[in-house]
Order: sequence, then C-alpha cells, then structure tokens
Amino acid sequence: MSDPVPLDRRRDRIVALVKSCGFMAVEELARRFNVSVQTIRTDLRDLQEQGRIFRRHGLAGPAPDPDNSAYEKREVWNRSGKRALATKIADIIPEGCTIAIGTGTTAELAAQSLASHRNLTVLTNNIHVVLTLQNAPNVTLRLAGGTIRTRDLDIIGADSAEFFGSYRADFGIVSVGGMSETGDLMDFNMDEVRARRALVACCDHPILLVDEKKVGRKALCRDGHASDFKTVLLNTAPGDILQQQLVRGRSQVIVAN
Repeated sequence: MSDPVPLDRRRDRIVALVKSCGFMAVEELARRFNVSVQTIRTDLRDLQEQGRIFRRHGLAGPAPDPDNSAYEKREVWNRSGKRALATKIADIIPEGCTIAIGTGTTAELAAQSLASHRNLTVLTNNIHVVLTLQNAPNVTLRLAGGTIRTRDLDIIGADSAEFFGSYRADFGIVSVGGMSETGDLMDFNMDEVRARRALVACCDHPILLVDEKKVGRKALCRDGHASDFKTVLLNTAPGDILQQQLVRGRSQVIVAN
C-alpha cells in the first residue's frame, strides 16, 4: 500500500478529483488516498469551510459557483429549451389578468411571448421585462424600485420583497438558478431567494419554469421545492421521484417540447 499523500497536497487533489468526477463517497476518497474515513471527513469539513467543496449526505462534490454567470452568456444557454417554455406560457396566461414576472433570461423570454396579449398588468423586478413589453399594446407595467443590480438589470432583496408584498397577482412566473433531481430549488444568493419568495406569495397561481440545463445544476442557496407551485413547466419529462413528489403536492406538470 502506498504512503499517504501529505495533507495540503491531498486536499488539493480532493478538490480536483470531485471537480472532474462529481460527487464521491467519503469511503471512496479514503481508499484512494490511503487514509481513514475520519481523516477524510476532517479534510472535507475544512475544505467546505474554505468554500472549495460541497458536502451532502456522506458525499463530497464540487463547490457551487458563488454567483451566476453573466446575463449575456445565460441568454444563449439552451435558448431553444427556454423558448419552448416561453411559448407554452402564452397558452397558459389569459388576457386581461395581472401577472408577476421574476428575474432571469427565461422570464424575459416568457415576457416576449406575452407581448400580443391584451389588457395585461405586469408586476416585475426585471428591467429586461419592462424593455421587452414597453411597446406592447394595452399593457400596464409596474416596476420595483430600489437598488439596481447592474449586471442583470434587476432589483432583488428587500426592495423587491416590499414591492411584490404590496400587490396581488393572478399569475406569477418564476425561474431559478438550479433544481435538484428531486425538486429542491436553488439560487445563487439569498437576495434572489427573497425576491422569489415574495413573488410567489403575491400571486394566486405561481408557475415555475425550469429547462433541462437547470436540473442538477447547483447553486449556493437552497429554498423551496417545485411542488410549492401550482404549475411546473419543463421542457423534458421529470424523473420518477420528482414526478411522484409533484403529484403528491398536486402540482400540474406540463412538458413543453
């Protein structure tokens, strides 16, 4: 049996290994590095505190990105999948209603699909949505006030929570930074989570939009579940576990393709 790798080098190799291989069991890491399970657990605890890896249920995986990618890059990621979701939204949302629309590129595409709807009132914290609908006929736009996140052109955190808390909407459209295979929802910071919570709370019929590139994508903050929404709109069929949980939560599942 080979000699154990020195601590600092071992930890660097652990980080590199889980980045390339994904989540790995503690026991497998202990075997690979010829150390005890307890030693690996200590390594993983310290590495997680440093933000270098992510631990979950006896597994170690790559650390989630501390923030989302630039807006312009996200606009072109899986655009066909996002477009399919947006097109289906136009069939779901009736004319003459009040709708709250959240942040992100998927929400912007959903707004584009609603541009020909008549007599809409749109509540949003997303400046891209306002720009998309500014010339739409018979659409009333209400934008959250507060500090603008210039990278994404949106307003999140307490400002958006107060804004959505002042209204009641018929429908709400929300996307997220990532979703686990079992339906746990994730975003990249708690201000995004607060904005999402407030939007969902203000509407009678919240709709979650998730394209397949978001499924399995990790983000730092976990809050809520897909079954919290009345309608979950996907562009690929959900896995068995997620399907069961959505049925149990009485969420309507629509697959747009």
